[in-house]
Amino acid sequence: MDLKTLNRIDKLGRLKSRGPQTPKWLKPYHLLFIAFLIIFLFGAFIKLLEQNHI
Repeated sequence: MDLKTLNRIDKLGRLKSRGPQTPKWLKPYHLLFIAFLIIFLFGAFIKLLEQNHI
């Protein structure tokens, strides 16, 4: 094997090892952000309904 092939294998190995680690720390914050957004939109929707009924 030449140096180019070894580098390519090394790069692929690093990409594979780096892949699953990102969602591990991103997931909780991502879900928290979505939950906050849903609560905010739900609150805004209720306010809108209250204004329309009065």
